[in-house]
Order: sequence, then structure tokens, then C-alpha cells
Amino acid sequence: MYTMPRRTILEPTKIPSRCVQGKSAWCVNVPAELSETGRRQQLFFQTEKLAKAQCAVLKARAKTFGNSLTLLTPARIAEAAEAYHLLEEMNTSLLTVVRDFIHAHKVRTASVTFLVLFNQFLDAKADRNPEYLRELRITRNRFSDLHKRLVSDISHLELEPLLTPIPPGGRNPVMRYLRAVFNYGIKRGYLTENPIGRLDFAQRPRREIVTIPNERVDAMLNHAFENDLGLLPFLVFGFFAGIRPDGELQKLEWSDVKFPETTIVIRPEASKTNRRRFVDLSPNIIEWIEAFRQQGGKFEGCISPFTPRQLQAHRRENWQAVGIKTWPQQGMRHTFCSNWLAVHKDINKLVLQSGHDSVDTMWRHYHRGTPEDEAKKFWSITPPSTANNIVRITA
Repeated sequence: MYTMPRRTILEPTKIPSRCVQGKSAWCVNVPAELSETGRRQQLFFQTEKLAKAQCAVLKARAKTFGNSLTLLTPARIAEAAEAYHLLEEMNTSLLTVVRDFIHAHKVRTASVTFLVLFNQFLDAKADRNPEYLRELRITRNRFSDLHKRLVSDISHLELEPLLTPIPPGGRNPVMRYLRAVFNYGIKRGYLTENPIGRLDFAQRPRREIVTIPNERVDAMLNHAFENDLGLLPFLVFGFFAGIRPDGELQKLEWSDVKFPETTIVIRPEASKTNRRRFVDLSPNIIEWIEAFRQQGGKFEGCISPFTPRQLQAHRRENWQAVGIKTWPQQGMRHTFCSNWLAVHKDINKLVLQSGHDSVDTMWRHYHRGTPEDEAKKFWSITPPSTANNIVRITA
């Protein structure tokens, strides 16, 4: 004999005090078809008012549920049943799975290919150092297998075998380039997670920093003074003020150099860290700049009158002319920091002037990096004898 299914009564039930045992005093029985988990639930409330409010929500859901059933064909009901069957051991709901799929689909729809993203990143960095741009292009071409892949679909599991053959010395720079490109894509909504974040950088032993010997610094400045006057201020502020050559020095303007206050102002828009900072003008900086003026140098616009590509060529010609075969990374900045700390011995002020973030890192890199007597010679490097009778610049 056919039996009608039991009708669900959505009304709160008061729990006798002897049965409470730490639970709230009112109970609402939620049938499986109205439960958020897909299974029968019991919800407990401290007051009857709260319990009745939940019943009202469930009744509205039941009404919507009944209306929705009329829209389901037998084929859809069978499909939903199969979906629930597949999800039985996953400890998740069908609705969660569908929502996750829709989100992933929207991300893929908004995504672009690896090649398109990389080219967009290159366009955004067009004003950077030509050497940096060249390394970026090499990295882009190295991963040609990914060019047609949507960046939202690229995972760390796909990148790992492509990075493994690269020697440790080259792996870390490549990973940093890729990390920057993927972060650029995240900002534009092309992907939600940077796959580089799940990979490990190669562990390499820390090397001592490399500085430029005093005689080479003197030779480079004199060569620029005699053969390439436009390059001289770039070298002077790089060696004796420690301003970052890539970006900061190329954006430094003569109006940022405050001669009366013997201070250089690094504007936030020119600073790598987007923070304003102040750098002291050492006495030998002032002497070199006065010599530059006496030779006919102009104090207008940027202190470097060259494009990034031109500047690279002028710098290479300069250091090769004095016998330097390979330019060490951050050579001018390391030279400044080592010599400044050896003489002034104030690590906190050095951190502020150099625009660094970590006192500990600065101390480990530069403490006793240069003997004090050699540092004093460094700060005594002044213009050639043709620039006698130096007068302090006041404007």
C-alpha cells in the first residue's frame, strides 16, 4: 500500500530542562532538502523568538525549493543525483562545487596568454635599464612552451620542470623576473595566485660584496672629466652619494640638489621605495660639481642627459677605459656604503641615506668591508689640478 511521505512541520520544539544538558532550550529540525549540508540537521536556539525566525527562513526556502522543482526535468534530476553520488566522499556540497567552477571559469575568461602578459609587462617597464629589459626578453623567449597558455592555467607543477635545468646562479634571477610578471597579471585580474610563490629559490652561499678600488674610482672620474663631461655628475652622485644608478640616478634632477643646504632630495616618484629621503653632499661632491661647472657643465633638467641605452654605452666605455673588464653588480652603491660606514660608523644614518630597509642586512654587508684608512682616501678623491680655487656653490 502506498504511503504518503511525512510532511515536514517547521515549528520550534521546546526541550525539557532535564534533557538540555548544556544545549539551548529551543530546537528546529531541518529536513535534508532544506539543509545547507544536504543532510538532516538540528539547530538549537536560546529563545523561542530566535527559533521562530529561523523557521520563517526555512519556510521561505521550502517555498522556493518547491517552485524550483517544477523547473527540473527528469534528466536534470537524474544528473543532480549522479553529481551528489560523486560528491559523497568529498565532504563538500554541490552548490560549493558549482560556485567554484563558475569563479574559475570567469577567471579563465578574463585571462590572457603568457606571451601577451609578458609583452604587457615589458611595455610597462619600457623606461627601465636596457640591460634589465634585455634579460626580461631572454626570459620570455626561454619559456616559449608557455606562450600560448592562459596564465590562469599555469601552475607551479608546470614551471618546476622548466626551471630545474637552469643552474642555481641563473635560476633565481629568472624566478624573480617571472614572479614580477605574474604579480603584474594578478593586479590586472588575469590570475589569482602567483605560481612562483609555491617554488623554492636556489640556496646559494652569501658572497662578499665587491667594491671599486680607490685608484679605479679616481681614474673613472678623471676620464669622464676629460672625455665625457656629461657622465661626470652621474658618477659623482653614484660613488659619493650612493644613489641607486638604475632608476633613481636617472630620474635625479639638478633642482633636487640643494647646494646651500648641502643636501640631495630623493623625491618619492624617483625613489625605488616610493619614500622621500635626504642624502648629504660630501665636500668632495661639491668640489667635483664645481669643477664640472668650470668645464662648462650645465645645471638644467636631469643630471644625466642620456637615454637609458645611451647611458649604458657611456658607462661601459668609461669603466673599460680604466681597465675594468666586468662591472660588479651595484658597484658604485657598494663602494659608497662600505666607505661611508668605515669613516662615519653610524649604521642607522647610513640606512636612512641609502634608502635601505634593514639595519641588520646593511651591517652584515658593510661592517669592516673597507679599512678606515682606505675609506679616508676615498673621501679625499677630488678633481684634477685644472680645477683649482674651488668655490662652494650657493645656488
